[in-house]
Amino acid sequence: MSCLRYEVDALMNKGGDGKMSKKQQRRHDHDVVKAFTRELLNVAESDIKLADFIVRNNRTEGEPDDPESTRKLRLSFRRVQYRLATMASIDPTLGADDLIERLYDLGKPFGRLRDAEVLEAGVIKALGNRIASPQGRQLMDLAARGRRNLQQKTDELLKSDKYHDTLREVSEFRTSLPTRHASSETLSPMAERAMHVAWTELRRVVKEAKRNPSDKNLHETRIAAKRTLYAAQGLSDILGGPVEEFSRRVDLMQKYLGKQHDLVIASRWFRDIGKEHPNLKKLARKLAVQERRRADKRADRWTDYWRAVKDLHPDKRW
Repeated sequence: MSCLRYEVDALMNKGGDGKMSKKQQRRHDHDVVKAFTRELLNVAESDIKLADFIVRNNRTEGEPDDPESTRKLRLSFRRVQYRLATMASIDPTLGADDLIERLYDLGKPFGRLRDAEVLEAGVIKALGNRIASPQGRQLMDLAARGRRNLQQKTDELLKSDKYHDTLREVSEFRTSLPTRHASSETLSPMAERAMHVAWTELRRVVKEAKRNPSDKNLHETRIAAKRTLYAAQGLSDILGGPVEEFSRRVDLMQKYLGKQHDLVIASRWFRDIGKEHPNLKKLARKLAVQERRRADKRADRWTDYWRAVKDLHPDKRW
């Protein structure tokens, strides 16, 4: 994330001696959260517009299948959603709940397309030297067809009123927030509260996943890790250098869990294909078992990445 520009909040100089009443302090704290949220959205909105331009330009030039540009657009929306949710969790008066829900809903088709793209690549890897066989080609055709269908739905979304209305709402919400900024000293308590919320939620889902490492719990752990990652990245200018290494380790953890989730999806897909296509039943079942074993192996080792995160994080700080 680019460096945020901080100015000294004029509110701090009101009243001569710099002291504020409790009411003034609460109003000031709300303004700090909202002004900082506006800065986050300034960066996020620029990221979305750039990613949107690249995707549309590729479509215009006849390159409809561009996973990387679509991925960047998807991540841009997810960053806005998670960062808004973090800021709203420390100040309910932010009034971002409806927008967060819209961003979540808008991101679903991009997420499904991402899963289909990863699945298609995973099918190629799982097939190995069987890819040239008639059954291998059929499996590849089925995976490619699923990805193309979701690609078409994503293309339709980019043209929809729903998509453009959400972009407009992000911009309108940003401009509705105050522009006054606080000094980094004033922002530090706010940043630490935000990280405390994200960290507490991450620890909660990790505890549940350690107790019961189901696919669902591991996926929820990854989501909580991503939310913590985006919060840490957005607040890195305030929290200082140590948070960068913390972010790096959280990122490694969520990527590791993301791969486990991809293998789970692949195993389920092969299993479902075997039920729908009798001629593929034997091979699909074999590949489903193979990918399930790979997923389970990762599920056995994810706590190594959690320990690396926890060892670096001083609980007393957040």
